Amino acid sequence: MKFRVFAAVAAASALTVTLGVAPAQAHNNKHHHHPPAITNVKILAEGLGGPLKVAFGPHGNILVAESMAGMITSVSPSGKKKTLVSAPGKEIVGLSYARGTTNYFENAGSDGSEPAPGLTPALLKKIDHRGKTRTVTDMSRFEKEHDPDGKTVYGVRDVSKSCLAQSPELQSKGELYSHPYSSVPARNGLYVGDSGANAILHVNNHGKVSLVKTVPAEPILITKAVQTAGAEAGMDVPDCMLGHKYWAQPVPTDITIKGSWLYYTVLPGVPGESMSVGKVYKMNLHSKKTYTVATGLNAPTGIALDSKGSVYVAQLFGEGVAKIVRGKAVTVLPAVMASDVAIHGHRLIASTEALMPSGKLVTARIR
Repeated sequence: MKFRVFAAVAAASALTVTLGVAPAQAHNNKHHHHPPAITNVKILAEGLGGPLKVAFGPHGNILVAESMAGMITSVSPSGKKKTLVSAPGKEIVGLSYARGTTNYFENAGSDGSEPAPGLTPALLKKIDHRGKTRTVTDMSRFEKEHDPDGKTVYGVRDVSKSCLAQSPELQSKGELYSHPYSSVPARNGLYVGDSGANAILHVNNHGKVSLVKTVPAEPILITKAVQTAGAEAGMDVPDCMLGHKYWAQPVPTDITIKGSWLYYTVLPGVPGESMSVGKVYKMNLHSKKTYTVATGLNAPTGIALDSKGSVYVAQLFGEGVAKIVRGKAVTVLPAVMASDVAIHGHRLIASTEALMPSGKLVTARIR
C-alpha cells in the first residue's frame, strides 16, 4: 500500500470517526476580532449524494457533482433539481462551467474504495450549450505515457536500511494512477488538478494534454503524534523513524485562476489528511514560480477567489468555509464537511455535509 490519500475523497468517511475540528483551527479564529462579513446564508438543496464539487452554471442555476451517485445535478434559483448526467457506478468530479460548456470527469468507481491495480479510465467530458455530451480525452493515457511523479520518492528518504526494513512500505515511488479531480476553464483550454498523478495538467481546445507542473511531495516531520495518526490509518511507523521527514503525496484537490496566477490546494496523503497540514499555493502561469498562500488547513478540498483577490477555502475536516487572512484560515461559513466553494460577484456557494447521507448546497452573500 502506498499510503496515498483516499482514492476518492469519499473514502475519507472511514476516518471521520476519529477526526474532529483541529484545535489549531479554532485557535486561529480567536486572533481575528473582525471576521469577514457573510450574510443571507440559505440551504438551497438537500439530499445530495456526495456533493464534492459545485459550479455556477447557466441562467442562474448551480451545478453540483454528486460524486457518490454518479450524477451532475442542476439546481435552479428556487431549489428545483434537474439531472444532467447519470452514470451509476462512476465517480463524477472536476466539475466546472464557462461560456456555455460544462466540464467534468467520469472516473472509475464511486464508492471511495482503493482502485484496482493499474490504470483505469479517467474521461474528460463536455456538455455543450445544446446539451450534447462528448468525450474529449482519457486522462489516463497521459499518465501512462509520462507518469509525472514516477521518479518521486514518497515516504521516508534518509533512514538506514535496517530502519526501513522494519516498514519497507513507507518508501515508494509514484505509481501509474490518474485521478483528475478538479478543473478550471481558460481561454486556451482547461487546467486540471490530477490528485492521482500529483500534477497540474492542461488540456488544449483540441484535446491535447500537457504537463504544467508536477506537484512536489509535502514534508511532514515524524513525531509521536504522527506515529499515532499513522497507526490509526494502518501505518506502522517504527521508533527509528522519529525525527525524520515523511514525504507525503501532495494530492492537489482543487484549482482556480485569477489573472496570470493559478491557485491550488493540497491535501497531503496519509498521515497528512488528519493533521492539519493542508496548504494553498499560487503559481505564476508564465514563470511557473510558486508561492505559499496558506498553511495549517484541515483537508482543503475547494478554493475560490472573490473580485478583490481574497482566497476562500472549503475544509472537509475543518469548521467549514474559511477566508485566508495573513496565511491562516478564518472561518466565515461554519459547516460540517464543506467539500467545495465557488464565488461569483457577491454570491458564494458551497457544498456541505458532503460525506453524509444527505449532502447540502448552501448559498450566501459576501461583502
